[in-house]
Amino acid sequence: MNESAVSGEIRMRSGRRELVASGEMISIGDREFRLTEVTRVMYRAAVRANQASYTIGLARGDLRCTFMFDAYRRGTELADAREAWTGLVALLEATACPRIAARLVRTIVTGGTVPFGGSPSARIDANAEGLCPHRPFAKTVPWSQITGADTSNGQVRVWTVANGAITRKPKMSLDMFGWNAVVLPRVVAAFATR
Repeated sequence: MNESAVSGEIRMRSGRRELVASGEMISIGDREFRLTEVTRVMYRAAVRANQASYTIGLARGDLRCTFMFDAYRRGTELADAREAWTGLVALLEATACPRIAARLVRTIVTGGTVPFGGSPSARIDANAEGLCPHRPFAKTVPWSQITGADTSNGQVRVWTVANGAITRKPKMSLDMFGWNAVVLPRVVAAFATR
């Protein structure tokens, strides 16, 4: 892996594939994604003492692409990879994620159902009633019981209130590896009770 950040550009190589992020555009190999047109995102990091693995995914309609890279404790490789990863996430969070969340909120408000996650991770569906884990016999948790959502240790967690207090454990969780899972906290913030 080789990465560099020159004048706001992030450039990384994993095997024969290269990711280049600059301004409003990310290219992965020969596929280009204008961040104003991205409809789904995914990112995840798994960090251990001597190694880190990072994944980023972008989709626009049926076109989707993921880019994975590893970093090892060799010189500054771990620190450099973390810096590049942080820059990529910041870019997505500043450009694509707010726009995607706003679109999904509009879909829910107008009566649609929006999925978060999916294979190989779990899935949570959101609609005007609330959130429902996508599994047999699961019940919808109404928005009136949902207090918020956050990310922690590779998971997106949904918090609820029971008997007037926020629960100690999340009511449901979702691996950040699923499409738009990282957008779920923004959508929950638009509907959750405070």
